[in-house]
Amino acid sequence: MNMAVKIHKELKNEVDLKIIKKILAVHEKLKNEVDDELVSIDEMKAYMDNLLGERTVGDAIRAYRNREEITQNELAIKSRIKRQHISEIERGERNIGVTTAKKLAKALNCNYKSLL
Repeated sequence: MNMAVKIHKELKNEVDLKIIKKILAVHEKLKNEVDDELVSIDEMKAYMDNLLGERTVGDAIRAYRNREEITQNELAIKSRIKRQHISEIERGERNIGVTTAKKLAKALNCNYKSLL
């Protein structure tokens, strides 16, 4: 079975197969790179953002919520944030502050900095 398909299956089809294939292509390119020059984390982030498209706070929250297998309503209850507020954040219609990020991160079992 193709490595990308194995990863896709392992992630329970939550990540688009095209994205997995792009990441594996980058991995192969870097693995076969003979150049000794190091790439900075900022350069790599810019390269991956360009390749995969920039991720939003809403994308991160949705991904963590899917990982935890909870609905927006369940996240609202766990975080004590209104479901509508969570929905608006996920759709990019509302910004997120540090206090909200900390509440969501606690409910999603992640670091709040990954939501900012």
